[in-house]
Amino acid sequence: MFNGKIALPLVGEAMVSFIQMIIGDSIVKALGFGMAILCVFAYLIAMLCAIIGHELSHGYVALWNGDKTAKFLGRLSLNPVKHFDPIGLGMMLLVGFGWAKPVPIDPRNFKKYKKGMVLTALAGVTYNFIMAIISSLCLAILMKITGGVVNTESGWAYVIMFLYYLFQLSIAFNVALMVFNLLPIYPLDGFRVVETLSKPNNKYVDFMYKHGAQVMIAFLLICFVLGRFIPQVDILSNIIRLVRKCLDWVFTAIFGLPQGTLLG
Repeated sequence: MFNGKIALPLVGEAMVSFIQMIIGDSIVKALGFGMAILCVFAYLIAMLCAIIGHELSHGYVALWNGDKTAKFLGRLSLNPVKHFDPIGLGMMLLVGFGWAKPVPIDPRNFKKYKKGMVLTALAGVTYNFIMAIISSLCLAILMKITGGVVNTESGWAYVIMFLYYLFQLSIAFNVALMVFNLLPIYPLDGFRVVETLSKPNNKYVDFMYKHGAQVMIAFLLICFVLGRFIPQVDILSNIIRLVRKCLDWVFTAIFGLPQGTLLG
């Protein structure tokens, strides 16, 4: 049976924690070191696809709305190096929370300002939501075909376990990125939507421009420090779990699988 547990708190599991987890996976142990390496590759692929796809979506939707800034600066590229922020990447690998270099956008170039801003702001989270749905569908199909059982004597075991971790991690990364970026805190995508649809001199928008960084730090400390002792205050992780449970409920119902199958 599959026994990997993937519970990613925000953007993803810290690399060290993930390696510790796969070392404890009995099937990975049975398949050996090569399988552990494949699991790490699955982690990196899922992480890069979620983050880079999110940023590329912003750039392409901005381009379709008339802004060519990202294109001129070479940011509409699948090359991960162009999107890496060194500190953000290091944070991702060490503590499981990080970020990519934001795609540059000049809203003055939009054909229709409000439409361009809203669509561009929502492009990244829309991509993450679609990827979470696709990954959930693929994982449900995999679990339906295999019945959740892996024969470690078969060469297919490596393929099955790689896909299992890839789809699980993809769901986790994409749902986490979607939920996090929808927060109406400067400079996240949710804030950009609120700002665009608000009237001029909106007090909330002005407050966020002045104190957004402090609000973000306070919010994350409440979620990930205080939340360890009082789980109810970890709003972010609770919403992420709720979205993942909804995806699990939908796809397990469609494929006739036990509830919780897609949660790890």
